[in-house]
Amino acid sequence: KVDLNTIDVVRELAKRFSLPVKNITFAGLKDKNAVTEQHLAIKGLKKFPKEVEGKNYKLSLVGFSDQPLKLGNFKGNYFEIVVRNVSKKERINAEKNVDFIQKYGFANYFGEQRFGSVKNAKEFIVKHLLAHKYEEALQEYLFSYSDWKIKRRLKRLWGNWRKYLNAMPQQAIYERKLVEELAKGVSYKQAFLALPKNIRLMFAFTYQSYLWNRFLYRFIVRYFPFCEVPQGIKDWTYAFYTHMSDTLFEKVKNLEIPYLGREYKPSDLKVERIIEEVLSEEGISEETLNQERIGIRLFADGVRKAVAMPRDLKMKRLSKSTVKVSFILPPGSYATVLLRKLFLCQRVQ
Repeated sequence: KVDLNTIDVVRELAKRFSLPVKNITFAGLKDKNAVTEQHLAIKGLKKFPKEVEGKNYKLSLVGFSDQPLKLGNFKGNYFEIVVRNVSKKERINAEKNVDFIQKYGFANYFGEQRFGSVKNAKEFIVKHLLAHKYEEALQEYLFSYSDWKIKRRLKRLWGNWRKYLNAMPQQAIYERKLVEELAKGVSYKQAFLALPKNIRLMFAFTYQSYLWNRFLYRFIVRYFPFCEVPQGIKDWTYAFYTHMSDTLFEKVKNLEIPYLGREYKPSDLKVERIIEEVLSEEGISEETLNQERIGIRLFADGVRKAVAMPRDLKMKRLSKSTVKVSFILPPGSYATVLLRKLFLCQRVQ
């Protein structure tokens, strides 16, 4: 596929085959702005042609399974990326960083793709849900267009649901279903249930990813020499460690940071203190962690490695300002994060 993310394709296929979205499963999300390949599993089709082609995507039948695909069902991702308009400074940074990253990895932040739903929003939807502000939460979701003309028109029509529907983009299938429920007179809270559960869960995952990035950022800034680079969304930044000893690396290479530290208590006291600090700053208490809204638990338990280790990291200069980079990343690690470390992080010797 090209110029489509995984969810775009899944929605299109569900519509094409008249199937519920939940019948189409995948092991991970692929970016929109790339040429990507991945496996999908489709349940409920009586007949499947060897190939299916649509606008900007193509499916080929590779086999059958008794089980759906699940997140994490893959061993890693191989990337080949051509980076253009590379400045001399960025190229020199990358040349210096290649060996360091191969040996000591890089900070395993969630990448900017994880935060697409808040790129044009003022606040995390979960923050409104925690405060029982369901109208504000819906507005945050339904106004999150990059086109300011569409956003302004929708704000003006808020509450006039029939006119609002006419002003909405036709391809906004699930958002339109939500507004149709509002037009029937249901509450703002109930309207959220018109969204598929995976979209509602996305609201929670996005906020948890933001919190986890803050945990890791503070850990690095507090305990390592570091460089700071923009994340590519809002004014957020990444901090990457720029120096590492073999002895220290043995301690941190397998360090796992919990998403929230409720079920998965940190093994590192420094990390535990940082988590407590960040949650306090966000106004999140032990009681908050147990809460549910709109049919989902807002905070799920889990852990994530603090350090990502790429394999076969190679860089080839194609021209004065063009570089080709290839590497393999473990599941859940982001190529965009590695590239920011590689090209933008200056290691002071």
